[in-house]
Amino acid sequence: MSRSVEAAGAILYRWRQDFQGWMKFSDNGRPPVDADPRAALDDLELCLVHRPKYDDWSWPKGKLENHETHMHAALREVGEETGQIARLGPYLDDVEYPLVNEGKRKGGKGGRLKHIRYWMATPAGEDRADRQRTLMGPIHKPSTKEIDRIRWVGTQTARGLLTHPSDRAILDAFIDRVDEGALTARQLLIVRHGKAVPRKEWTGKDADRPLTPRGAGTSYALARELVAFAPDTVASSPWIRCVQTLCPFTDETDLSLTSVNHLTESAFRKDPDRAIEWLDARMADLLVQADRTAMVCMHRPVIGGMFAHLRGLCTSRGLAKRLPEGSPFMPTGTAIVLSLTGDPAHPSIIDVQKVTPIVY
Repeated sequence: MSRSVEAAGAILYRWRQDFQGWMKFSDNGRPPVDADPRAALDDLELCLVHRPKYDDWSWPKGKLENHETHMHAALREVGEETGQIARLGPYLDDVEYPLVNEGKRKGGKGGRLKHIRYWMATPAGEDRADRQRTLMGPIHKPSTKEIDRIRWVGTQTARGLLTHPSDRAILDAFIDRVDEGALTARQLLIVRHGKAVPRKEWTGKDADRPLTPRGAGTSYALARELVAFAPDTVASSPWIRCVQTLCPFTDETDLSLTSVNHLTESAFRKDPDRAIEWLDARMADLLVQADRTAMVCMHRPVIGGMFAHLRGLCTSRGLAKRLPEGSPFMPTGTAIVLSLTGDPAHPSIIDVQKVTPIVY
């Protein structure tokens, strides 16, 4: 079998335009964290696109471009096909089918496969969209030969409109996520700093040890991936290699960076509990605030301690295993995205995603 064609997409959702049920509880109309998840389905609108070439209704999606990750492709395709700058949330699922079956109600087997990964996504809003545009790169509108109609519909209407079984399977995955509490999920991004000058080659203070040129390049590539989640706040160890790792993101988005002394290697070595307490407070803060996403950059030893703590918050063993127990825990210049739900005093992690940039 030849290599599959890679593609990415998303279920873009929003609250109904006339929705009032939870408005009195939240500044932006999102439900409180203790709301019944399944009850919210009747108040959601999902975005479907119509492709005249195939005369079908489907989710916004498209093929990866050269040197593009699935995350970035999902964000770009949603922008191009719906006109909405979005931000990604929890991962949904992936589907695969023979490429010759594209757009067909019924198909056969054999030939190259099309492999599509899907995310939950919400409109980013004006302020976030303005911050995202530079790092996202160009968003081109499709011709009417590709997409000629867009509809926002309820979940049951969406099921009836969707042409293909694979798209209805992704809707099922979306509903499963809703049952897990994903509509109230907050995203926490943990970044490991980029490759720094080796200790044995550095004669200054460890706190001043900078990134290598490759580390700097990786940090820029990473910023293009992190923008898919549109962080609202950015924090970091004040040591230079962590700050430099986040600079490509903060410089392009005009977000300020908060230094957290508890997250340095030396501070963590002396008092690891203080750093973990800071993280717990940050997660609680996220679950209290409306519609926020936070990002923090740390060092390898600190990440190891944090992972040991975070594994206990995961809702399944499979999720916990995505937070490795052995060093180096994460490669340099990469990130993970945690989707948090539940009571601020007792958060739960319902999704763990790895973010790995492409450097070329």
